[in-house]
Amino acid sequence: MADNSQEGSNAGTNAQKIQPISVSRYESIRVPILKPAEYPVWKVKMTMFLEATDPEYLDRIYDGPHKPTKLNTLVPGEEQKTIPKEKKDYTPEDISSIAKDAKVRHLLHSALDNVMSNRVIGCKTAKEIWDALEVRCQGTSAIKKNMKTILIQEYEHFDSRPGESLTETYDRFCKLLNDLSLVDKEYDIEESNLKFLLALPERWDLKATTIRDNYELADTDLDEIYGPLKTHELEIEQRKKRSGKQAKSVALKVEEKPVKKESSRKKAKGKALVIKSNSESSNSDDGSNTDNEASDSEDDEEEMLKMAALMKV
Repeated sequence: MADNSQEGSNAGTNAQKIQPISVSRYESIRVPILKPAEYPVWKVKMTMFLEATDPEYLDRIYDGPHKPTKLNTLVPGEEQKTIPKEKKDYTPEDISSIAKDAKVRHLLHSALDNVMSNRVIGCKTAKEIWDALEVRCQGTSAIKKNMKTILIQEYEHFDSRPGESLTETYDRFCKLLNDLSLVDKEYDIEESNLKFLLALPERWDLKATTIRDNYELADTDLDEIYGPLKTHELEIEQRKKRSGKQAKSVALKVEEKPVKKESSRKKAKGKALVIKSNSESSNSDDGSNTDNEASDSEDDEEEMLKMAALMKV
């Protein structure tokens, strides 16, 4: 029994030693790094990271550090009020909650490069760092208001660009909706879906009309509309590839014909040469035959003269 209790105590001690290491590894590896040009996306990622690490971390960046309070001693004739606690009155929960502001400040600085970290190095609380990053990366409230106006105008005049694929148009539209959401501008699902369909090129009119007739745009996500459109685009590309292969095979067959004619011409030229050589040889043979015939005729004349001489005798 003593051994079991000792093993249990050792296991508890090991668990206590392992837990902070795993948390520190998670915080150091998973913390999103800030790129000023991508601040809106980083802000969303960092908010989710802080909430996943400890929900109370969000209170530190929105409300500032925890300040322990207590009710003042009830004095006759005075209203009871909440007053800050003295340090000697802090409870363990108060000390833990106060320490979380330092942890959030550490996480925020871990997400910054040296240049950005130097710009907020004088901030004393996590909220001050968070607000300073907001101003430096997105500007003041007036700048954000102007940005909102620009994004709304971009949404109202959104259209596909010449030579742009369906996926490129879809990605650009989704980014625009996300940017509008970051400046607190939201559009109805039905309106944004219809806006996307009307922004597509003319070749998509038939498919877009089919989707409007068969889908309830008010209850359909944009991804569900993009899906059948992308499937249709892939089918068209496959047909083009098949027709392209057939056209290529036909072109190859057409190119083979003149090659065969050229070879036949070469053969014809070869035959002509042979015929020419035969004709030349035949001409030479004819010359030799005429010579032989001339010599034979001379011999016949001599024999006839001899016979005529004998008959006279």
